[in-house]
Amino acid sequence: MANQLFDLSGQVAVVTGAGRGIGEGIAKVLSSAGASVVCAARRVEEIERVAREINESQGRATAVATDVTDEAQVEALAQAAVDAFGGLDIWVNNAGGSPVQAPFIELPREEWDATLNLNLTSIFLCVRAAVRHMRPGGRIVNTSSVASEDIYEGSGHYSAAKAGVNMLTRTLAHELGPEIRVNAVLPGFVPTEVMMAALSITDDDLSDLEQTLNLPAGRLGTPEDLGAAVLYLCSPGASWVTGQCLRVAGTS
Repeated sequence: MANQLFDLSGQVAVVTGAGRGIGEGIAKVLSSAGASVVCAARRVEEIERVAREINESQGRATAVATDVTDEAQVEALAQAAVDAFGGLDIWVNNAGGSPVQAPFIELPREEWDATLNLNLTSIFLCVRAAVRHMRPGGRIVNTSSVASEDIYEGSGHYSAAKAGVNMLTRTLAHELGPEIRVNAVLPGFVPTEVMMAALSITDDDLSDLEQTLNLPAGRLGTPEDLGAAVLYLCSPGASWVTGQCLRVAGTS
C-alpha cells in the first residue's frame, strides 16, 4: 500500500533548474520513485551529468538545454519530453533565484526585471506549454521560497516574485483542476550555490549559520528534503492535495 502511494512508475517528469542544488535533488528523487525525468537548465554540462547519473542508477533520464524565459525553448522542452518518453505527466518549475541583495530603492531596474522574468514569468510560460502536452491527471509543482512569506531585507524583488508564485499556484489549481493538480514548495535555508552567493557566505560559514538560525529541525535543509516533498505532491498519496504552498524549511 505505502509503495503504491508514492509510485511514479510509467510517469514522465520535467524538472527545470535540474543541473544542481534543489533541482538535481528533485530529479533524482522522482527518478528513484520510477519516473522518467527530463532534466532542463541552461548549463548543458550540468544537466547532462545529472541525467547520466540517473541512467547509471538504472533510472531513465535525458537532458534538454533550456532557457525558461524563452517561450520557444519552453515549448520545445515540453515536446522533447513527449518525444523521448511518450508523454508528459509532471512538470516541476524549479528554475529561479536571485544572487543580488540590495535595498529596494537602490535595486537596479534591470535586476528587478530579470528577477521577475526568471522566477515568475517563466512559470507563466512553462505552465502554458505543459498543459498543452499533459496527459489526464497531470501535476505541476512550483518552487517558491519562505521569502515569499517572510521578510528578508535586501530581497524585496525576490520575495515579490515568489509571493506571485504562491498566488499563481493557488489560482492555477482552481483553473486547471480537476484534470491537473498544482502545488508549490517553499524551501528554507538549503545551502545551494545561489543561496550562498546571495548571502555572501562559503562552506566555512554554514556551521555558524546553522547555529544562528537554531531551526527546530536541528539542521539546514538538503536538496533531497525538497525532492521528498515534491515526490509527495506528485504522488498518488497527494491526490486530494492541490493549491497548497508547503513550507519545507525545518521550521514553521
